[in-house]
Amino acid sequence: MAKTLQQSTLALVTGAASGIGKATALRLLEQKARVVALDRSQESLDALMSETQSHGIIPCCFDLQKIEAIPKLISDLTESHGPITQLVNNAGVWDGGPITEMSDQVWRLNFDVNVGAPFALIRELAPRMLKADGGAIVNVSSRNAYRSSTNNAAYDASKAALVALTRTAAGEFACNNIRVNAVCPGVIDTPGDLSIQEKLFKKAYIKQIPMDRYGRPEEIASVITFLLSHEASFLTGQAIIVDGGQIACQDNKRLVEITALNTSTGTDR
Repeated sequence: MAKTLQQSTLALVTGAASGIGKATALRLLEQKARVVALDRSQESLDALMSETQSHGIIPCCFDLQKIEAIPKLISDLTESHGPITQLVNNAGVWDGGPITEMSDQVWRLNFDVNVGAPFALIRELAPRMLKADGGAIVNVSSRNAYRSSTNNAAYDASKAALVALTRTAAGEFACNNIRVNAVCPGVIDTPGDLSIQEKLFKKAYIKQIPMDRYGRPEEIASVITFLLSHEASFLTGQAIIVDGGQIACQDNKRLVEITALNTSTGTDR
C-alpha cells in the first residue's frame, strides 16, 4: 500500500473549487491531509464545503491577480492553521487571441496568474517549509508548454515559463528537502472550456490522442498527489506530460479520419 500523507499535513491547492484543483483537494482529503482550498469564487467554495461537509477543508477566497497581497495571505494562513508543507499551483487562466490583436492586459493577466502567483507562493512558502523540515510543490503547467497552438501566445508562453520556474526552484531547494515538480495535462474534461465539448470538434480532436479520449480531472489529481507523496521522494525538477500519448506519437491513419469526419458533415474546406 502506498504511503499516504500524514494527518498533520497541511496542503494549499489553488483553483481548488473545480476541475483538477477540486479533484486534487478531494484526493488529499482521502489521504487524511488538511487542505487550504483557495479559489476566487466564493460560490464554488461554498459548494465544495457543502460537498465535503467541511471536513478537512479550509476555504480561502482569494484572487491570485493580487500578487502583492500574497505575503500577508500566507502569513495569515500559517499563523491560523500551522505550516503549509504541500503546495499545488493549479489555478490558471487562458485568455487569448492573435498576437497582433492581443492587449497588454491579456498578456499580463496570463503571466500574473499562471507564473507570477506561483512564484510568489513558492517564495513565501519555501522558507516555511524549510523550518518544517521540508515539503513538496507541484506546479500545474500544460502540454502547451511543449506544443503550442495559435491564438494562445500568452497562455503557452506562461506555461512554458512555469516549467522553467519548476526546474530552477527544484535546483535551489533540493538541499533543503523541498521537491518541486510540474504536471503538464493535455486536454482534460473540465468545466473550464466548453468549446472542447462541441460535438464535431471533440470527434476530430480525439483522433490526435492515441488513447482516443480526453483526460479526467481525477487522473491528473492522481499524478499530483503521487508527486506530493513520499513515494516520489527522489523525484524533483521534472515536468510530467499527461496527455493520453498525444505528444509521444502521432497516428497518421487516425488523422486521416478527421478529414472524413468533416467531409461527412459537409464542412470540409
